[in-house]
Amino acid sequence: MEKRKRYELTLRTMAPLHIGSGTTYTQKEYIYENGYYYFPDMGILYKKLQKQGEKKDRIFEDFLMKNGHTNSRRPRLVQFLNDQQIRERNFSGYQIEETGFELEKKKSARGNLNDISAFVKDAYGYPYIPGSSLKGAIRTILVNEYFRRDDIPWGPKQQDIFHQIRVSDSEPININQLILAQKWDFSPKKLTARSLPIHRESLKPMSVATFIITAVGEQAIELMDQLPQFAKEYYQKYTNQFLSDFPSRYIQKYFWSPLYLGAGSGFWTKTNIDKADNSRHKKGGKMAMKGKGVLKLTKAPITKFRLNGKPRQLIENSENLYEMGKCVFNLKEREEN
Repeated sequence: MEKRKRYELTLRTMAPLHIGSGTTYTQKEYIYENGYYYFPDMGILYKKLQKQGEKKDRIFEDFLMKNGHTNSRRPRLVQFLNDQQIRERNFSGYQIEETGFELEKKKSARGNLNDISAFVKDAYGYPYIPGSSLKGAIRTILVNEYFRRDDIPWGPKQQDIFHQIRVSDSEPININQLILAQKWDFSPKKLTARSLPIHRESLKPMSVATFIITAVGEQAIELMDQLPQFAKEYYQKYTNQFLSDFPSRYIQKYFWSPLYLGAGSGFWTKTNIDKADNSRHKKGGKMAMKGKGVLKLTKAPITKFRLNGKPRQLIENSENLYEMGKCVFNLKEREEN
């Protein structure tokens, strides 16, 4: 029987983190009121409207069919409910408190977002981080610092070392840890940050997620034992290749071991840096990456914490800009009962 070793990995977000479920909410599927974004259960809402009669039912169906691509304003669920004099908001679902950084425009535009990409959630509606997402980030670190090549066998029919590193999904995370994060790009040439109309449900900074990792066999155990140091070495390589091109005030100092996760963290956090051939630069079109690309940022309230008894904060700029998807992790052997 092959030797096994189990670890507990504690992940702490240093910036907003988005793991997409593939679902997108339009303005017809959420409500902004009183400082909260409310995402009702649309099935429950529909059933309650049905109970109010066929006319109300038909009006709601017509509302849902509007595509919002005319000269009129985009149809919004809150406006529909107000027009129908429906004051009730008890349609199950969940709500996310606004941070004030969802939009950079005037306060009159508060809540006027476009589509919102949903965070992945379990069957009970709790956010979680799939083990496959963390495993992909671990693979990137090991490809850069141990294997130093891209053609690592991958998949159940291969002699896949990563099959011997088994990562659980995280424990469920409280829905209150979600915020809405807007996409910002910082240009190294213009030295300015530009907001984009892209919003994502994201874990707020300093959220915690725990995972169980099982390493099977001597090589897998060796790799996992060295993972924290490999992560630091990979981060230094990433800094030399990319982060050093940007003002230091936008680069967050880490503790534990650094790791980038999820959507929007940027090309260089998900590739073999030594082997990257700038192929994305050459594709042309709207998706082409100019130079090394832009620094992927987002905004959130300033988060303060204590480390070794000393007060610290996660960012060192006055613009509330964070590196999207930046995390740290701590790895320890799991004691079995």
